[in-house]
Amino acid sequence: MRLPPRHANVVPLSFLSILALAVALSFGAGCAKDGTEVLIVVDADTAVPPILILRASIAMRYDPSHVAGSDRSSPYESDAADRPGPFVFPLSLPQTIDPSFAGLVDITVEGLDWDTHAVIASGTTAGAIVAQKTTLASLTLQPTAQPGAGADGGVD
Repeated sequence: MRLPPRHANVVPLSFLSILALAVALSFGAGCAKDGTEVLIVVDADTAVPPILILRASIAMRYDPSHVAGSDRSSPYESDAADRPGPFVFPLSLPQTIDPSFAGLVDITVEGLDWDTHAVIASGTTAGAIVAQKTTLASLTLQPTAQPGAGADGGVD
C-alpha cells in the first residue's frame, strides 16, 4: 500500500529558526479558544537512512492505550515517479491533539520504509501537555536494527 504525498505541516528548520520558534512559543499567551498542539522538532542521526514517511504518536503516560498520531509523507519532490524525496532534518512536525491528552505523555516519531512500512528509524521523548497550549518537544531519530542484519550490519 502506497501513501499519497502529504505536503502540509512539515517544515525544515535551521538552528536559528528553532530558537526563534521556542522564543515565540514562550511569549504566546493562550486563550480558552486556542488548540492543544505538540510541536515536535525532529532531527536524525547521520546513520539514519533516507526517510520518506514519518509516523508520530503521542501516548498518555498513565494510559498508554490512549494514543494520538499521524503518518506523513515527505513533501519534497524526487526524480522517482512513484515516491517523494527524503525528509530534510531538522524539521518541525506539528501535531494537533485533543485537550484530554493534558498531562505526561510519551512522544515517538518513527521513520518508515516507503515500500514495506517497516520502522527504519525511531526516537522517543517525554513531554507534559497543557490543554489549549502548544508544547515544544524535540528528539533525534536513531537507526533501528533491520531484520536479517547481523552484528556487523551484514545479512545473516
